[in-house]
Amino acid sequence: MRSWLLALLVIGLTSCRQPAPSVVPGEPVMTVKMTVSTDGIYEVPFSALRAVGFDTTATEAKAFALSTGGQEVDFELSGRGDRQALRFYGQSLGTPAYTAQNIYWLSWRDDANNPGDKSQAILARSSSPPQGVTLTEVVSTTVRAEEQRLFIPKVGPGEDRWLWMSLFAPGEIKVSIAALHAVDGEAELSVHVWGNSDAPVTPNHHLELTLNGTQVAGDVWGGTGGHTISATVPSGVLRAGDNELLLRAPGDTGAPADSVLLDWVEISYPRQLVAADGRLTFEGSALGYTLRPGDTVAALWDVTEPTRPVALRDSRSQDGAVSLAGQQAGGDTSRRYALATAAGLRHPDAIAAATSVDLRDWPGGADLIIVTVPQLRKALQPLIEAREASGLRVATIDVAAVYDNFSQGRTDPGAIRELVRYAREHWQSPAPRFLLLAGDASYDPRGYVKGSEVDLVPTKLVNTAFSGWTASDVWFALPDDSPDAQPALAVGRFPAQTPAQLAVMVDKTLGYDQGDSAAPWRRRAFVVADNKEPDFAAEAGAFAQALPGFTSEVVTIEGDGETARSALQRAWAEGTGLVGYFGHGSLTLWAQQKIFSVEDVAKLTNGEKLPIVFTLTCLSGFFQHPTTVSLGESLLRSQNGAVAALVPSGAGLLEDQRLMARGLAEALSKPVVAAPTLGETVRTAQLSLPQLTDGTRETLLTFNLLGDPALPITK
Repeated sequence: MRSWLLALLVIGLTSCRQPAPSVVPGEPVMTVKMTVSTDGIYEVPFSALRAVGFDTTATEAKAFALSTGGQEVDFELSGRGDRQALRFYGQSLGTPAYTAQNIYWLSWRDDANNPGDKSQAILARSSSPPQGVTLTEVVSTTVRAEEQRLFIPKVGPGEDRWLWMSLFAPGEIKVSIAALHAVDGEAELSVHVWGNSDAPVTPNHHLELTLNGTQVAGDVWGGTGGHTISATVPSGVLRAGDNELLLRAPGDTGAPADSVLLDWVEISYPRQLVAADGRLTFEGSALGYTLRPGDTVAALWDVTEPTRPVALRDSRSQDGAVSLAGQQAGGDTSRRYALATAAGLRHPDAIAAATSVDLRDWPGGADLIIVTVPQLRKALQPLIEAREASGLRVATIDVAAVYDNFSQGRTDPGAIRELVRYAREHWQSPAPRFLLLAGDASYDPRGYVKGSEVDLVPTKLVNTAFSGWTASDVWFALPDDSPDAQPALAVGRFPAQTPAQLAVMVDKTLGYDQGDSAAPWRRRAFVVADNKEPDFAAEAGAFAQALPGFTSEVVTIEGDGETARSALQRAWAEGTGLVGYFGHGSLTLWAQQKIFSVEDVAKLTNGEKLPIVFTLTCLSGFFQHPTTVSLGESLLRSQNGAVAALVPSGAGLLEDQRLMARGLAEALSKPVVAAPTLGETVRTAQLSLPQLTDGTRETLLTFNLLGDPALPITK
């Protein structure tokens, strides 16, 4: 199955109780969220706060509280009357975070409920340099050139999964990097690449670096993984402004292939303290500096502690230059400074009233938790009403409210797990049994590739042996990340991008639920086995024989696959309760003979005879791809197709995956004690998996249920 991973890499890598509204008409908003995605000094006019309903009648900073990530942030109020504004130093979350967008919370202070450290008006100190201090006009700065174009799933924990471009030997690529206001002097160049090929030859990679026509470095190394090349750039080579870096792979190592991926380029160089676009941020330990802001300074702060900036007052201005006192005499700690003119002050990406939903207090508890997004909520309503009519307590929650309650407003899949964990431990019993994620996910939540399959309700990426980082919705049900942790409830997902797609999934689910559970077609099972390995047919046959009360048919692919293809199409058209496939597969198809693919889904005519699909293969449940729709998603989105699918998001070995098949067959054979559901049947199979190997653990994590986990099924 591992060979099919290469195919993926080529492809690219209510009547329900709804939460209270965020804003109550006629009442002032007491808390707002401000979204920040770039570091800098931010200004928020009071008029912008009033526009979202926030009460700005106070005139003193002590009336307000500002925080981010649970940490208080100092700020200042500037201006008067209609020009009054809030200023603070904002920071993005950086590359390792799930999103760059940080959330800053502004609220009216309630001292009784906010013990401990509190945000306050930022402190100020004189920045006028003492007489006799030599002022520096040049500091060392570092600039990075980096673009996130290629998702590389097989990197280690903590490493960047997004790289820039590929280079195959012999060949070369060029990169432009800007060194604003550079002055003569040596510079330091760092280039981080990823070795993307391996060979018996050592070393098997050779790279030469040429900056502005001068070769500055050459390096050889071996193996796959990250590698950094560093070099000193002689004075006179680096230019102020744009610089061209040439990366050349000569292809002279003797290896059959030399492939590297560029991650980023950094240059540390001496620069003049001249603002660009009304902004200047720098670091140093000098006793004083001369800055050239280009306009009147609106804010000049020491931001060494970003949440506790210090306003620098009384700096001297003369002939367009600003003299600034720096490190105190005898000090050796580098400090960081930020300057902004009026034009250089940043503004939040968005300002919105904070949700008033308190998920730590959900009266009555819930059996089914649905996490979704506002644009899909209406399409969900028929399902919510049906599940409540069946006796389930349903909690339908916007994912933004989950973030607000469990990750300080920051987009983070971990917030959904915290919701589940908190609900099971603290909500009114009995604890929730089901989690339905109503909305599609993507491994590209920041939108680097601008794909059509955007991240709505996130999944969790887990590291696996053959696929690298891939999707696990099962992770949300685990109490922790210990090797023996098991899912505490059943999880399913409707992988919809649009209300229309979700409406189809809901309609199919309710049609199956309300249909004739005794219809003969529901007791049929059709299983296809790949012929590439004999064990596929053996396991398919064993699975079919173990199914209780099913009339089972097993077909093994032969020749060009036409016989198996025709039999599968016939079974789907006539109606089959369970369709299975055991064999090699990829994101969009089954078997090398392409017996079933995404294109075939559009041709299905099974109507209301909707099967549950189970595949013992690779990648057919890779629902997190940002540009390509997986086979599992297609089956759910089609008017025909399937009502649900238990499909893997990664690649694996048959010896591990077959344990899931055996567990599922056993779960389906257990005596009926109560009305069985698909999600709980799948969870029973999950709990049967031995936790002795990494392979079985990955099988548990990556076989995700696409469909409603609360779907009643007939055993």
